[in-house]
Amino acid sequence: MNSILNAQRLLQLYQFHPKLKDIWYLVAAASFSVCNEPQEIPKLYHYALALSNQNAQKYRVTLAHKTMDLIYTNNEQEQRSKLINEIYSNPTALQKTLTEKFRDTLLKSGPLAGLPKAINGLSNLKEVTPTVLLPRTPMIDPWEAAMGREEPCPATMRESINSYEDRSLIIQRGLRHWNSIYNKVSTRVVNNLNSSYPDLWYYTLVHVYGPLLSFTGALTAQETSLVVIASLVPQDVNPQLRGHLKGALNIGCDFETIEAVRRLSILVSQWSGVQWKDGIVQLTLKKKQSV
Repeated sequence: MNSILNAQRLLQLYQFHPKLKDIWYLVAAASFSVCNEPQEIPKLYHYALALSNQNAQKYRVTLAHKTMDLIYTNNEQEQRSKLINEIYSNPTALQKTLTEKFRDTLLKSGPLAGLPKAINGLSNLKEVTPTVLLPRTPMIDPWEAAMGREEPCPATMRESINSYEDRSLIIQRGLRHWNSIYNKVSTRVVNNLNSSYPDLWYYTLVHVYGPLLSFTGALTAQETSLVVIASLVPQDVNPQLRGHLKGALNIGCDFETIEAVRRLSILVSQWSGVQWKDGIVQLTLKKKQSV
């Protein structure tokens, strides 16, 4: 399988910009997933886990090489899983949170770039996640569920947080998130989607913005906005990217962070062999008019 990341490139991503200190790995993970290079996600995940320990940044070079050794030296899945479980037999709260953020990042990239890519990214992540940090999931029998004799979607972190919200409230939450992003042009964008095909707006609101993008149980609204940008950059979809670059500003991200995310995603895309038909749009700061 094609290998893109090495120790030097892991360091390059980690040190890319000080504004991305706590999100560079999520931006890179979303970008690699969209570029259809899910095999790189385990390296990002384990380097981020290693760096989460106190004062670990002092050993960032050594940890980058150890991450590559962990992923590649132990070629057999069983041997690698055993070693990972030994290293992370007692993970910290930060490492648990980081794991949840990785999963939510890849899930949220799904409707933006395709469910198959999200599935492949999450499957690659699962293979290298310490057993203690894997979600506890019951077996599902789709035949029994189809007959109404079994719950088709057992409770998840997302559902447990939303357990007191009915469908209408989740949709309202999605609309509030939508309005925060699109602000003054919200009505125009909604009606463009609705006039193109009413089901397009329905799907966007009810299945993407409501239960997914507006959910803040793992990623904050600002982190989600930056992950969306990282998911759009590789796809050559300037109209949507332009809207979400402005939307990130509207939702509270600062200009420097947004531009750093855009550039990091471009770098990952270039490493992955992505070529764009047009240039990649970017934000421009409006100059203040002189009085």
